[in-house]
Amino acid sequence: PAEPLFRSLPLVSVILPVYNAESTILEAINSIIEQTYPNWELLLINDGSKDHTKEVIKRINDKRIRYIENDGNKGLIYTLNRGISLAKGEYIARMDSDDKSRPNRFEKQVSFLDSHKEVIVCGSFIEIFGDNINKTVREFKQSNEDIKQFYLLKTPFAHPAVMIRRSILLNNNICYDFSFKCAEDYKLWFDLMDYGEYYNIPEVLLDYRISVTQCTQPTNTTMINSLKKCRLLYVKKILGQEDAKSFKHNVITKNLLARIYRIRNVCILEAAYLSMKPFSYGLLFHLFTSGDYRKFTCRQIGAILKRFIGKQVDLF
Repeated sequence: PAEPLFRSLPLVSVILPVYNAESTILEAINSIIEQTYPNWELLLINDGSKDHTKEVIKRINDKRIRYIENDGNKGLIYTLNRGISLAKGEYIARMDSDDKSRPNRFEKQVSFLDSHKEVIVCGSFIEIFGDNINKTVREFKQSNEDIKQFYLLKTPFAHPAVMIRRSILLNNNICYDFSFKCAEDYKLWFDLMDYGEYYNIPEVLLDYRISVTQCTQPTNTTMINSLKKCRLLYVKKILGQEDAKSFKHNVITKNLLARIYRIRNVCILEAAYLSMKPFSYGLLFHLFTSGDYRKFTCRQIGAILKRFIGKQVDLF
């Protein structure tokens, strides 16, 4: 009796790239199997693992799981794009092989997307865990406007916690960009920005594991360079070509500040102050005499003052 209702629910395609994850992949898969939302397919794409990952996966019997193998190790971006091309669902959910989705994750995200057709990417808060790490909840901006402003300073989503409308990707020929290695998700949020709204559910729906081998470590120069390229694209989109050049060369002029004031993007204003080189007394004087300090939170003022006393912040 429940079968017709089951099939009438929107299909969720879970894209889960796997590489040498024999110790964590079972937990990740079980967190999908235990979802309260039943109508999903799990695309497990083995990217040339050299350990026992394949054997662990093959022990699981669930007809909703599709096991796929790459011809050797092709890398994360290739694997994610292959997942998009093979997906059948109305929604694409991301998942990593060392994380765990909370049981109500899909139910919450599908319900929100079904009732908010203008939203094309739906994320959530996450809880960070790992060996020798205290569990902490990481919150993200919730509203579309805040998310798109905040984009300049940090990634506005936890990548493995998002759900995306597949039709937006296909209809606009959007996929993960090979030119932005280790920041491919950051570039994807830029590419999708004009096609709909963003939202983060203010609830932990994913447990996010931290390890020393992750691509997103803060010392990863490939990631840092990719982030800088994305930020410059965003500044160019908002301010124009010439002002983007000023950001790139850390030359913040009065005309540029005036332009930022007009568009009222506090994140770009904060980035302007944080990216100055050298950081002069004149700029610090301007911060307070212009009233700019009133636009910032205490945290933002603290970051700017740290930059002033010599702690380098190189956003661009």
